[in-house]
Amino acid sequence: MSFNFLALLLFLPSASVLGWLLLNFLVARRTPTYMLIQWLLFAMLLFFTADAIYSIPGIPSSILVYSHLVTIFSAPCAIPLLWMYFDRLRYGRRFKGTYFLWILIPFSLALTAVSLTDTIGAAQLTPFLDELYANGAVIMSKYVGTTFGHYYRWCHTVFRVVIVAELVFAVVYLLIYVFKEGVRFKSFHEYYSKGAPIKVIDLQIFVLITPALFILVKVLFTKTFLDTHLWLPVVLNVVISVSLFFFNRDSWFGARKTITRVQAGNVMMYNYHPSIEGPIKEIMVEELLEGVSQEFLLRLQDKVGDRLQNTAAMTPREMNAVKDILFGAALNPWDDSLLTRFQTVMLNEQLFLQPSLSLQDIAERLHTNKTYISKLVNNTYNLSFPEFLNTLRVDYAKQYIKNHPNAKQEEIARASGFLSASTFNNIFRKITGMTPKMWALKMPLQ
Repeated sequence: MSFNFLALLLFLPSASVLGWLLLNFLVARRTPTYMLIQWLLFAMLLFFTADAIYSIPGIPSSILVYSHLVTIFSAPCAIPLLWMYFDRLRYGRRFKGTYFLWILIPFSLALTAVSLTDTIGAAQLTPFLDELYANGAVIMSKYVGTTFGHYYRWCHTVFRVVIVAELVFAVVYLLIYVFKEGVRFKSFHEYYSKGAPIKVIDLQIFVLITPALFILVKVLFTKTFLDTHLWLPVVLNVVISVSLFFFNRDSWFGARKTITRVQAGNVMMYNYHPSIEGPIKEIMVEELLEGVSQEFLLRLQDKVGDRLQNTAAMTPREMNAVKDILFGAALNPWDDSLLTRFQTVMLNEQLFLQPSLSLQDIAERLHTNKTYISKLVNNTYNLSFPEFLNTLRVDYAKQYIKNHPNAKQEEIARASGFLSASTFNNIFRKITGMTPKMWALKMPLQ
């Protein structure tokens, strides 16, 4: 009974992938990566099913013949599909039919393997595979020049060369992305520990590292070893299934650049218990209003007014009051603590002196989003974020000029957080009405 249960657990990744195939079809067909994910899941379904059959102790070699054919096709498909998925997340571009020409490689491998299997015959391949799995590649010396030698060379040697080549390409692509985009484990840690936002593609890379390593570990063991240590493939498959769950859940956020742990946890946002309806709908409103234009808000405000008029007998003044309260709360989602923290990093820590500082940088530092920071600055200082940033830098430049009367304009610009002296000069004149040199000359009279 326990053996049957453990053997059943070998198919857990296959069951997980099949479940996500059906679930994506039912509720995620509008996501931008839907088709790529479905093809990737289908390739994974074939691979994990064949791998589970291979891992069952005592499985007849006649069955392994056909499961190996499935592996020869599915494994070379999964890696390019995964690369195309990440490329779609990164650039958001549509793929042309020519991008799928790589599929000729697994098709060629599979067709040749089927042809060799048919030529030799499953009945003759069975004792050969039994010997191969028991003693390893050392037995091939006596099969040189035979159809069994050709079978091994094509279905094992060439197949592994293709897989290694694809893995090398995937690793190179991953390293280039990591170094170019500045991916750090710190962001993954802050995502889970502090709820900080993280790029969707970065999160999925972190999630996929675990199953990739576990699959690699499993490949290193012989079938004889796996047959006598069934617990090992079972444990590996359980971990792989958990990683697949998080990977597929996060694939539903393909339209977003970043997500937070709260957003990921509320992926099924409309399926909530009535007792938590209020908090869930507040989260929904905040996320819907994140990064939207003023024109969108005005149209939405009109629709809210129409809805109120249809559902309650209210005067125009009462309707406007309700709309002002609703949108006032939605557009001011911060509290005093956020304002205090914002002022701390900007004024006390002088974060404004960083030349490339952006709204996104501030939002990530404060674990919120840039829309909230923008609205906070607009309502608190009556300035846009760039205007607020330049005002702080110009004020700092004035103090720098007082303390360093002989400093050159390029030095003052760099010290105050400007990228160039010309930019500094233009912004200083726009804010003060005079150039830095004119201001420096008039400074003793002030």
